[in-house]
Amino acid sequence: MTRLNRFLLVTLTTGLLAGCAAAVGYLQSIGELGLFIREPLAAAMVLWGFAASTGIGAIGTGLGLLGQE
Repeated sequence: MTRLNRFLLVTLTTGLLAGCAAAVGYLQSIGELGLFIREPLAAAMVLWGFAASTGIGAIGTGLGLLGQE
């Protein structure tokens, strides 16, 4: 695995996990943690919405800063 591929994989995974944590925090703050049981597809869509944008943002930021090492 090349250095760039490893960097992208780690950055995307970290961004996805941070996004999922933010989504769970959001659902908890509005009192809708029961959404995971009542409507699992809706909960998955909320998680994906947070995780995808955070993961792609982390990759963009990481690639932008990669040349400044």
